Amino acid sequence: MSSHKRLKRIEYLVYAILLLVIVLAPTIAALYHNHSLNEGEFIAQDIVHTLKIVVVYVIAFAIHDVVIAPLLVYKHKPLYYVIGMLLLMGVFQLYQCNSRSHFHPRPGEEVKTEMVQDAPQPPSIDHKAERPLPPSGNGKIMGQPPGIGNAHVPPPFMRRDILALVMFLLGIGTNLGIKFYFRSIEARREMEDLEKVNLKQNLDQLRYQLHPHFFMNTLNNIHALVDIDPKKAQECIIDLSKLMRYILYETNHEYVQASREVEFMANYVRLMRIRYNDKLTFDVSNADDGKGVWIPPLIFISFVENAFKHGVNYNKPSFITISSKIYTSDNGEPRLLYLCRNSKRTNGEAAASKKVSEASGVGLTNIRRRLDLLFGSNYTLDIDDGETEFLVKMDIPVKTSEPVS
Repeated sequence: MSSHKRLKRIEYLVYAILLLVIVLAPTIAALYHNHSLNEGEFIAQDIVHTLKIVVVYVIAFAIHDVVIAPLLVYKHKPLYYVIGMLLLMGVFQLYQCNSRSHFHPRPGEEVKTEMVQDAPQPPSIDHKAERPLPPSGNGKIMGQPPGIGNAHVPPPFMRRDILALVMFLLGIGTNLGIKFYFRSIEARREMEDLEKVNLKQNLDQLRYQLHPHFFMNTLNNIHALVDIDPKKAQECIIDLSKLMRYILYETNHEYVQASREVEFMANYVRLMRIRYNDKLTFDVSNADDGKGVWIPPLIFISFVENAFKHGVNYNKPSFITISSKIYTSDNGEPRLLYLCRNSKRTNGEAAASKKVSEASGVGLTNIRRRLDLLFGSNYTLDIDDGETEFLVKMDIPVKTSEPVS
């Protein structure tokens, strides 16, 4: 089932629960009211009357949900939405006027009203004459100005119309709120899917950037070793095949074992060292073999590649030092701390290799963008660009159980 269909089902379930509450609440209230007044003969009539009112609101709600609300929520056409709402409100008000003309009070209400109107009024005292004034025939006190006491009270039908309109607008507002809420969830999931696609494209781009230039140089080095050191050439071919197998098959997964990533990095370093003499010092220390830890693939290689391209000098002593450690944070989350330190070339050497580095290297901006997509704000990447050395410190969360692909 797609995410859109699942959200739609949840949305309609919310509407069903609201409808159930709307139907049950006045029905229970009517039952309680009639029971307290010992008017059992009116229970069925009240329930039917309540359901008739609810049906009208449900029809208006359904028209707004299916026809009018999508104009604003999904199609972003506010003018058409306003026109549709005005038409719906007009039809609703016409129905209210029509139903008012056929309105009949509940049996017994007329009797109670007549009893109240015909009840004898207590005599009023004429303070000047110190004698009571006789009550009038219609229940009003003689001498009382007409209209006193009910001049500002709207007619009952007006009160009913205002209440019906308020209930109508509350239902429409509830429908819009629910629709916007589920639309925001759907939009957020669509954005996450786009970010995942973008992340995969960035990862593919990283792999493709790693392939051509590196493989070309490595094959040239192996070709030179065939005559000089055939055994070494055979070992390099084996390392190259392992490297290609890892890139082609294992990096298609979202997460890989950290030990496999470290092994890939070691193979990469052994092949790269063919090009350099003994003036390059390379040291790798790993506090944990990483067999029980899963990390995103190709997460280290960008830093190692940049260390070789920007820090290794053919004529002067150079060094690359890499270390990684698995630890548990204060909140109990397993994390990995990665450090990569390398020497820097002089200004003249760096300028001479700038064009090659920009063409084939992976910039730190792209690395940060990939980390943002992978971990959001739950990572740190500190870069110290000193005068003689370059230090990268990366702290990322890891998974201690194999993720489900």
